[in-house]
Amino acid sequence: MLIKNQTDITKIWHQLNDANRDTLLKFAQFLLEQGKETQVAPPSQPLNIPPPPNENVVQALKRLKKNYPMIDADIPLLDAASQLILQKVLGGSDADLILKMERLFLDSYHAWLQKHS
Repeated sequence: MLIKNQTDITKIWHQLNDANRDTLLKFAQFLLEQGKETQVAPPSQPLNIPPPPNENVVQALKRLKKNYPMIDADIPLLDAASQLILQKVLGGSDADLILKMERLFLDSYHAWLQKHS
């Protein structure tokens, strides 16, 4: 049985006896509490994940997204990162582009800090 909305739950509720209503309520409260426990705020500091040896630009992007979990991967950030990856395709140096990408994420982090302080 698929419950689609509150009306479905209300119909079921009215068909239950008192003991089963109590059980349903306890289960709903359990689910509510369980949901609260799993909601963990992202850290407010970068994780300082070190780059692996011979890291390329795509690997750096993945590392930096993990390193800054508090930053939303919004359109401007992803657009700027994709421009750096495109520069690699056009022959850019991984080392130079990774430094630019690290700066991009650091700037985004500083903007996030200002917004959240």
